[in-house]
Amino acid sequence: MNYNLNKLSEQEKKASTYAGLKSLLKLIEHERKNLWTALVFILLNSTINLTGPFLIGYTIDKYVQHKQYHGVLVFSGILLVMYLIGLFTSYSQTILMGSVGQRMLYTLRNAIFNKLQALPVAFFNANKAGDLISRVNNDTDKINTFFSQSLMQFIGNIAMMVGSGIFLLVINVKLGLAALVP
Repeated sequence: MNYNLNKLSEQEKKASTYAGLKSLLKLIEHERKNLWTALVFILLNSTINLTGPFLIGYTIDKYVQHKQYHGVLVFSGILLVMYLIGLFTSYSQTILMGSVGQRMLYTLRNAIFNKLQALPVAFFNANKAGDLISRVNNDTDKINTFFSQSLMQFIGNIAMMVGSGIFLLVINVKLGLAALVP
């Protein structure tokens, strides 16, 4: 049996990638509720961030040009409330995803420790202890960073791009199509 981690064949790499992904998804399966809640907060935050400039433009076109300052004050209050809700959703999604990442990191490190305990001595003879420790620490930290930051930013950016395209088309269809086609 090949215990050297630095010399895996292509077939073993592919099999280990798919098996690793399935195992990782099993580790966070109990976090499904928190992940859905964070997704709702991400989408709500993106919607609020997209709606703000739209309301500002509407306020300028409708109230500032006609010097109706009561409407400006009303929409300023609406924007304040919206941005406070956006602040709350941004903070909540960060806390939720950070806690999901930390719990997953704890579970993953325990699973790795239990796996290392079950490996034969030949595995430790074939691999340096420093390489093993470096792999465990670096790889688990990268997974934690992915779940606590990167995934959240990726979904938020996708929602912002789609929402921006929709708002471009809502404001002016011809101009929106001219901007989106290239």
